[in-house]
This record gives sequence, structure tokens and C-alpha cells, in this order.
Amino acid sequence: MSKQLSPKDVKKPSSRKVEPMIIVAVIALIGTVATALFNSPVILELIRNKPAATASSAQVQLPANSSNPMPVASVPSLSGGDAECLTQYFADIEPARQISIEVGATNQDYPILSQDLPKKDFVGPMGIRLTQNGKMIAALSFLFFIDNRLFKITSVVDSKCQAVAEYSNADRGGDRNAIQDSDTLKIVLAEGSFSLRFIFYGPVDFRFNFQQIG
Repeated sequence: MSKQLSPKDVKKPSSRKVEPMIIVAVIALIGTVATALFNSPVILELIRNKPAATASSAQVQLPANSSNPMPVASVPSLSGGDAECLTQYFADIEPARQISIEVGATNQDYPILSQDLPKKDFVGPMGIRLTQNGKMIAALSFLFFIDNRLFKITSVVDSKCQAVAEYSNADRGGDRNAIQDSDTLKIVLAEGSFSLRFIFYGPVDFRFNFQQIG
């Protein structure tokens, strides 16, 4: 007759022997998956491209205190007294209606009139800076009366921005501030005597001849 085992004599399965096996299996599985991912062509491509993208972004973004800032276009300006004088003298004249003419210029065209001439009685004020070897010797402002083809001088100043005392209409005489189309203004300055011929070339152009005559 077989001996009946008591509950105390029956050995329960030990859980300590099962747990290590599960852990080993999980570790092995993780290692397999990691190896597969690391060897994946997609992952390798991403790894290879990441440094290049970082370098590219570093080249595009410049630090705020960079010693090599982007160049800023410089705007030419008049020098010394010219700038100070004309800033005040041409204060009421639009930049688009300001021109500079060098001694010796002949039949030089200047498109400084607007396209809506029929709607206006006159155009201006407009300003001319007269130069000799690039240096201002005089400046003048004028209005242009369209129907009369009349250039009406409003003021003439010298290189020191002082009013010029001696100037005249060399062709007609009379009112020295009324210069008809194709007439010549004679100006006497410290640098000599000069002639400036006004021509309405049309439909929106002026033409000027500026010569030294003495």
C-alpha cells in the first residue's frame, strides 16, 4: 500500500527557477530587436544625414553678435558744405525732382516731369545743382509753366548757399527769373561766368546745356 503524502511533503514548483528564464528570454528579444533596428537601412540613412543637416543649419543661422554682419548698401551723399546747404535749400523739393549738372554737359536729357502734365498749370518746384569737377558751384530752383513753356526761376545760390546777385536772361533780357523755352540763363559766380540753357524737350523731358563762358 502506498504511503499517502501529506501537504507538507508535496513540493510546490519554485517560482525562482521560472523568473530567470523569462528575464533571459526578454533580454534576448530586446537585443534581437535592437540589432535589427540598428542594421535597418532607414535608420542608418537617418544617422548619416543628421550631421549634415546640423551643419547646414549652422551655416544659415548667424549669431546676433557675429563679427561678419550682412553688408548694408551705402547711399551716396554730398560732402561737407554741399550737403548742409542743399539739405536746407532743397528741403521742399522731392528727391525725384532734383538733378545735378556738370559744366560741359550738352543736350543732356532729364525725365523729371510727371506723366499727368495736362492736369496741371505748372510743375515744381524743381532743383538743379550745378557742379565743376564734381564740386557744387551753384544751385537753383524753378517752376515750369506748361502752357506757356516758361521756366520761372525762384532762387539762385552760390557754393556757400548765399543768394547770387548777378544772373540774367542772356537771350531776351527783361525779367531775369522768366526763362522761355530754349532761352539761356547767364550766371556770374566766383568761379567765373556760366550759361545754362533750358529746353522743354517733351513730352516729359527737360534738356540742359551748361557751359563756362568766362
